[in-house]
Amino acid sequence: MSRQVFRERECVHRDEGAEGEFYNGVFYVQALQRLPVDDAVQVAGKISSFFWSDAPHILVWLCSNCAGQLGLTETLRALNASRRQA
Repeated sequence: MSRQVFRERECVHRDEGAEGEFYNGVFYVQALQRLPVDDAVQVAGKISSFFWSDAPHILVWLCSNCAGQLGLTETLRALNASRRQA
């Protein structure tokens, strides 16, 4: 049984000590695609970049403000630390 490896990306607010959660990279990309172009560019500029094709293998840490801008504040889409380490 192979172990799945996730790479992490984060918003710029993590270094400032903001509270946040990890989100599935696919949900992040889908949320960006739902935004108007100008808003999507503004939000994406705050997040460490990655190729969208890699999204299934990415965990994106977002502060509550960035997650709110993307409409990802639903806890079902957030991955808590215990699941992330499994």
